[in-house]
Amino acid sequence: MLSPGWDNAVRAMVLALAVTTATSLVSRALKATAGEIGPIWLTNAALLAQILVAPHRQRCWAFAGGLLGYLSAGLLVGERLFVSVSYLCANLLEVLVALAFAPPVSTVAELFRPKPLVKFMAGAVLLAPAVSGLLVTSMLHEQLVGHLLQNFCNWFLSDALSLAILTPAAIVFWTGEATQLLRVERRRRTGCLLLLVCVITTGVFGQNHFPHLYWALLPIVLLAFQADMAGLMVGLLLCLAIAMSFTVSGSGPLWTFPYGDMHSRVFAVQLFLVAAMGIALPISATQTGRSRLLAMFRDLEQRYRILAENATDIVMSMAPDGRLTYVSPRATAVIGIAPENLVGLHLPDLVLSDDRDALAATIRSMAMGAAEASQVIRFQRIDGQVLWMECTFAMSSKGFAASPQELTATAHDITERRAAEQRLADERSQLHAFAFRDGLTGVFNRRYFDRELALQSQPEFWKEGRSFVAIVMVDIDGYKSYNDRYGHQAGDECVRAIAQSIASSAKRPGDTVARYGGDEFALILKETDPDGARVVSERIRQAVESLQIPHVASAAGIVTVSCGVAAQQVDSGGDSLNLVATADRALYTAKRRGRNQTCVAGADDKDGPGL
Repeated sequence: MLSPGWDNAVRAMVLALAVTTATSLVSRALKATAGEIGPIWLTNAALLAQILVAPHRQRCWAFAGGLLGYLSAGLLVGERLFVSVSYLCANLLEVLVALAFAPPVSTVAELFRPKPLVKFMAGAVLLAPAVSGLLVTSMLHEQLVGHLLQNFCNWFLSDALSLAILTPAAIVFWTGEATQLLRVERRRRTGCLLLLVCVITTGVFGQNHFPHLYWALLPIVLLAFQADMAGLMVGLLLCLAIAMSFTVSGSGPLWTFPYGDMHSRVFAVQLFLVAAMGIALPISATQTGRSRLLAMFRDLEQRYRILAENATDIVMSMAPDGRLTYVSPRATAVIGIAPENLVGLHLPDLVLSDDRDALAATIRSMAMGAAEASQVIRFQRIDGQVLWMECTFAMSSKGFAASPQELTATAHDITERRAAEQRLADERSQLHAFAFRDGLTGVFNRRYFDRELALQSQPEFWKEGRSFVAIVMVDIDGYKSYNDRYGHQAGDECVRAIAQSIASSAKRPGDTVARYGGDEFALILKETDPDGARVVSERIRQAVESLQIPHVASAAGIVTVSCGVAAQQVDSGGDSLNLVATADRALYTAKRRGRNQTCVAGADDKDGPGL
């Protein structure tokens, strides 16, 4: 038993032998007399097509089968050995030259691509018949009837026309494309078109009264529009077979023209088929390319739709005014509304009113030519839950966006991310509070005070004009004795109450109130001269005094505070630490003078007692 490789090779050789023998006999039957070159030669086209589509290992076997087929046909018709060998050499040389130019193909459409088609026409259709014609006419010039040039022309025309018409048609059968025409989804349409070709071709060539040859072109052109390349080649082959059979039998429009002999009419039939191919092939190639593009677009659209329908984001298409034309099924799970209930609505109408104007402006900017945009918006589900969505917009002309003026948007649910960001912001705020807030009083601590004070000495924080910055140091009078008498818990409550009074007295947003030490507070007053700082300091002193916190060890009988004030111009070049030290000295001056008063450095510490 032969291996699969050998089995295929032998099958290819047997097929080549059978086809070559049969086509040689049919072609020889069209010759009028012995010694005449036939007007059509089917064999070389059939063998060339088989070799072009055969696997590489089977080509030699197919070529060998063709060689045996040529010899068998010659012996069957009784040709002399020399004549038969001469024809054999010329035909095999023609096939070899054609193979040198024609590329291997797997479908007939590959042969009609621009570069392979040019090589096929130049090498197989023109050069190969010319080379073989020169060989056979030089070898058989004594055996052939007629002049050398006439015989060469007959050989060249018959072989060139046959190769041009029959090679593509034979490829359809060798590749199995012809059997694909019988598939259920194509059978009826292709069958009707091929039947139409047969009927009209029969009507045109089955009579001698009306020379309307062009009517045979109509079904061929229709076939080019409606069928693929394989169907067109089968239709052309049927047209050739019907036209040739009627013409050879003495019927058809070509008999109404004054041709000299049968050879001329057979050549005319083939020329007519070449012209029909020239008209139909560009149409078929265009339609095939268009069908391929449409299939590709349908495939891409299907892929995009599958991606959209299975994506975790909501995919939407909309008109330039924001009217939704497509919404992916993910909308049902995310916002609780079915896509069909959203199509036709305007996207800005679906978001919270606070985000509506900004979203509409973004859509308008996209409609005016912006390449892409992104915006965070809020949807409200039907159950009342508010969802944060990040929408990304882009112009689109593919997929579900059929018009170049449609927008494609993807909405990504970032509710959890926003919640996480808010938690992170809260944590940062808490860390900031831990780092810069006093745990007992809630005002800023010494660390924050020092940082703010350092910033005031930097030129980028200065404003135009010679503005001031003031420091107010506040100390609770007799706090140690208060703590010893009333206890630490009461002492903490006292510090907390005084801190709130100080904070409420320094009301401007730029003012800084900090707990500087245990019972000492410090304030930074921006854009405040010494007189303004005195006013704030007195407001603090009076606010604490109005608290009426009992303190039996105090001369006033209640808790009081002493204040020291110092101020300088921010662009004077003074040291901020020296400013604090100056305010601290003014504070102790107020203490020495009897407490419960304000001392302004440079004024009260020289001119007498303070307030």
